[in-house]
Amino acid sequence: MKKYELEDWVSYIRGTLGEEERLEMEKLLFASDEEMEQYLYAMDSLEGELPEPEDHDVFAERMMQQLYGKPVQHSPKGKVKPRHKHWYEHPMFHYTIAASITFILLMSGVFQNLTGGSHALLEQPSGSFTESMIQTAFSWLDALK
Repeated sequence: MKKYELEDWVSYIRGTLGEEERLEMEKLLFASDEEMEQYLYAMDSLEGELPEPEDHDVFAERMMQQLYGKPVQHSPKGKVKPRHKHWYEHPMFHYTIAASITFILLMSGVFQNLTGGSHALLEQPSGSFTESMIQTAFSWLDALK
């Protein structure tokens, strides 16, 4: 197979070659890594000259249709309509539920049983606060058994 120079690949990219030579170069692109590298160098050298697609979404849609033969289905203009949140998905609902449960537990005295009552902490004769909390927790767990 013939080796092509950078100028040949530039001509290929610009489309100034004959049909036979273009087909031969395309086959060579698939067969040789060196030629693919030359082609990529040529693409880099022509970066400022090559036109960009005006609408990238339309261009991508056309390419997908050419490759796979069917259009890709998506929403018009790429805009996705936001999904409406249900009332139970709103964070305020979760905060309200958490506050309600906390309030119910406070009013039922569950936290009072953990500390042994607020007056018990004040009337402690000696020892650390941590030890008394641990002792109270163990006594409360023993009472549950």
